[in-house]
Amino acid sequence: MKKIVAIVLVMMGGGFYATPYIALHNMQQAAQAKDAAALNEYIDYPAVKESLKLSMNSEMSKALLKNKTDSGMNAFATMFAAAFVNPMIDIVVTPENMAIMLQANMPKALDTNDTSTPNKSTEKTLDLDRDDIITSKHYQSFDKFVVTIAKKDHTDLPFTFSLERNGLFNWKLKGLAIPQLSK
Repeated sequence: MKKIVAIVLVMMGGGFYATPYIALHNMQQAAQAKDAAALNEYIDYPAVKESLKLSMNSEMSKALLKNKTDSGMNAFATMFAAAFVNPMIDIVVTPENMAIMLQANMPKALDTNDTSTPNKSTEKTLDLDRDDIITSKHYQSFDKFVVTIAKKDHTDLPFTFSLERNGLFNWKLKGLAIPQLSK
């Protein structure tokens, strides 16, 4: 009887541990099926937008700090650039673009190097186990799970997705950091 209880507890613990992996798999399936409603269930858009805003502002600040001149233009440039961040984030954080970023591709609204036809990358199959993508998945804490996705030829340009526990068994995407745009 004690063995059965121990086995049940181990199985329940394993199932509990697997919940973010299951949520990520369900996100992939919704993105593949182009089911925006199902994908929306896994994304907390206000939290993702705030996270992306912080990430982009940080990257802009780093880029401006590389320029050693201090004529006051850096502060003006930072304020000017920040005025464009919110509207750009509203354009970028959509179910379609989230699916693109889950493939380690930059959305067209952010990709300054892309000259291809719009939404070409949305035709690709979403599969985090593809040979050209490197994925790292791990718990950062009990309530936070981090997924890093990068292309093999650009491992220095990862997308970082943060999922947070929503209740006991559910997870929501609440954080996003995009690769450095200036590389």
